[in-house]
Amino acid sequence: MSLKHYRLWTILVFTILLVVISSPTVNGITPPNQPIQIAQAIEDPAEQVNQTTLDYLLADVTEPTQQPSVTRTTIVETYALTTWQWGETGGQTVLELTDETWQVLVSGGGAVDAATLVSFGVPADIAEQLMAQDAAGD
Repeated sequence: MSLKHYRLWTILVFTILLVVISSPTVNGITPPNQPIQIAQAIEDPAEQVNQTTLDYLLADVTEPTQQPSVTRTTIVETYALTTWQWGETGGQTVLELTDETWQVLVSGGGAVDAATLVSFGVPADIAEQLMAQDAAGD
């Protein structure tokens, strides 16, 4: 290969690398110019709920000594209930799907009951379904 061809080849390779590196992609597809929220980039609703729960739990923690984990997820229509464990502490988080984004209604240590869910705006029939499905997952 001559020096001239080597230079052209080098310029071509670096140009392609520059274009590839500077183009943001999601799963190999360049998204439109709009922000992407982590929970929305995940297609599986249970994974979205789990990620939103973990993001919420870690929001005010700079350097956690242990990582929380979601151990059970229950979804009924636009409401979800996650059970999580963080070291020796466990708790539950209640979420609602609003404008295609899961939002935390309440989260804390211990377990919730149907009356607690209703007090945070979950319809009574959905609260009962969440509790029944969550209990079946034990």
